[in-house]
Amino acid sequence: MQIDMSRFRATFFVEAAEHLAHMEAALLQLENAPQDSELLNTIFRAAHSIKGASTTFGVDEVGRFTHVLENLLDRMRDGLISVNGEVVEVLLTSVDVIEGLIAAAKDGALPPDNVEATLLELNRVNGNPTSVDNKTTAPPAKTDNDTTRTLRIGFQPSRDFFRFGQEPSLLLRELHELGEVKSIKVDASQLPLLTEMDPESCYLSWELELHTTLADEKVAEVFMFLDDASRFTINEVGLPTALSASTSASTSANACVSNSSGVDDSAVAVESKSLSVADKPAASVATSRPATIPENETVRVDRARLDEMINQIGELVIGTSMVEQVLKSLTGGNESPAMDQLAKIVRDLQEMSLSLRMVPIAATFQKMARVVRDLSRKLDKKIEFSTEGEDTELDKSVVDQIGDPLVHMVRNAADHGVETSAERLAAGKPEQGRVHLRAYQQGGNIFIEIEDDGRGLNRQRIVQKAIERGIISADDNLSDNEICNLIFQPGFSTAETVTDVSGRGVGMDVVRRNVESLQGSVSIRSEIGKGSLITVRLPLTLAILDGLLIRLEEEVYVLPLLSVVESICIQPKEIQRVVGAGEVVLLRGEVVPVIRLNQVLSLKSSQMDELSGLLVIVEDQGRRFALVVDELLGQQQVVIKNLETNFQKVPGVAGATILGNGRVALILDLFAISNLCSNETPRRTGTTVGLPYEPCSGAC
Repeated sequence: MQIDMSRFRATFFVEAAEHLAHMEAALLQLENAPQDSELLNTIFRAAHSIKGASTTFGVDEVGRFTHVLENLLDRMRDGLISVNGEVVEVLLTSVDVIEGLIAAAKDGALPPDNVEATLLELNRVNGNPTSVDNKTTAPPAKTDNDTTRTLRIGFQPSRDFFRFGQEPSLLLRELHELGEVKSIKVDASQLPLLTEMDPESCYLSWELELHTTLADEKVAEVFMFLDDASRFTINEVGLPTALSASTSASTSANACVSNSSGVDDSAVAVESKSLSVADKPAASVATSRPATIPENETVRVDRARLDEMINQIGELVIGTSMVEQVLKSLTGGNESPAMDQLAKIVRDLQEMSLSLRMVPIAATFQKMARVVRDLSRKLDKKIEFSTEGEDTELDKSVVDQIGDPLVHMVRNAADHGVETSAERLAAGKPEQGRVHLRAYQQGGNIFIEIEDDGRGLNRQRIVQKAIERGIISADDNLSDNEICNLIFQPGFSTAETVTDVSGRGVGMDVVRRNVESLQGSVSIRSEIGKGSLITVRLPLTLAILDGLLIRLEEEVYVLPLLSVVESICIQPKEIQRVVGAGEVVLLRGEVVPVIRLNQVLSLKSSQMDELSGLLVIVEDQGRRFALVVDELLGQQQVVIKNLETNFQKVPGVAGATILGNGRVALILDLFAISNLCSNETPRRTGTTVGLPYEPCSGAC
């Protein structure tokens, strides 16, 4: 039977990326908590897992490098090497190298050019400055207290051993690295006839003698990641009593300790990363199964399959809506209890399927901690980085695409925002700057905020640079908000010099473009000397939307329901025109800008002469404005179709959907609509600053 190893390698690449993320996060925490042994154990286990799996699947360069890294981590766990900034820096660089080696094996890219240099650093920190052997590294020098011990180790794998991606020969190789293997005996007594063998099952077990100076705990760690049907025994030759009860193994393996003379002694059984000692004969423990705590089982599903399933459920929603329309036409508009029940089941199914694609943003936030750490060292700044709302969940596709924009914004906060220690002290601020990253859900949107307590945006310099680059003219009268938004212009930068961190004007324009491609928006608030706050608004999911259907002439449009505040009927005379601010309506003492959708969307009728008197009040990013519509058609959950993929990007439109009657309805982007309105009209003057909102400036 031919086994497709490419499938297993693909799984290895995914799991290795997860292990690397855990390593990086734990290393960043370890730098601030050097005495936390559990963090060190987490890092070691991740490296050990990558090492074993990479060798199994033929990614030998990763296995070679990780073996050297593992040696250093092992000595750190023994307390022989202390945790400090230099060591953490080398370990973080090692994580980057492993990531590069895995990428090279996965995509055929060139391996990192600092592999050998990092190996030298690892060996230097580990006490072997000249050892960079291509196979193994030299073991630590022996001390006078070292004594050679002879351990008799027996191993019996389960029949399903191969199915878990394990290989017994790898265990022999690792044991050989711990000392000298004098003899080995293979037990073939359980072998069935050749014609009765299952090629995917394991039948052999073995016993060997290992001469080593290491403690039995180190030997047992070789067996840490075996499946829970495997077991091993460690007997020290020549001792009349059992070994220490500190022997460790993984939560999924049986570990027992006995002696060569057959004397019944205390036995060690593993139960849940802890050990319990039971006064039983060792033989009885060796054949028993450990008590385990039930865990939630997970299944790894290909993302393309999941996306296709969600897409098909979306089509089911559309089909159900069509059937409902036909049924109503046949029954004279009467409701059908059966149809209502079916619609509810379909909606529940859709929401359940979408929840499968929701992931916390914690992993993305952890990457930002590394970005700030590296920048603070490079720029010689003291920066405290903190996060909030890491458990906030959003669509996996959104998480994947928001990473790069966040990196740009966090880098800007650390580089442009936070001052040097000397500048902060001179300004009466604490020496250490602060960058805070938070996420929270509000309605159907996720908000991500990047806040710093730095120098803030220099409006005068921004305007000067914008005039120099021809973005604006010297006669333009810009509002504070418009000045701040100039930093999102392509190629815009206020940096005096170009460095490897910033100054090329590439970054914030990419941020806006990427965020808007996710049907989101980005805005900035800043105060001189106190800092800046960048707010990114993203949809919770890119698949469905609760919408309000409206009619404009013969066309149907969809407004995001969560942005709708209310709908009102007014008299045409209630709409007033304000110089520099366009049309407004007074609603319970609040002045609300009015936007005529027919004009913004370039429809035939202008609604200037004939006003239906129907307004829909919507709110976006704290701003309220009124939309003039012809008719409200009702509420409906719609499936979002990407208009840009199937047609082209249309200003003011976030996507499209298919209605129950088969017609296509456009989903309006309220933020883009307000921007369209302000961009098509003269800029507002200082006469409107006193309004209790940030109005959409223009006669829309």
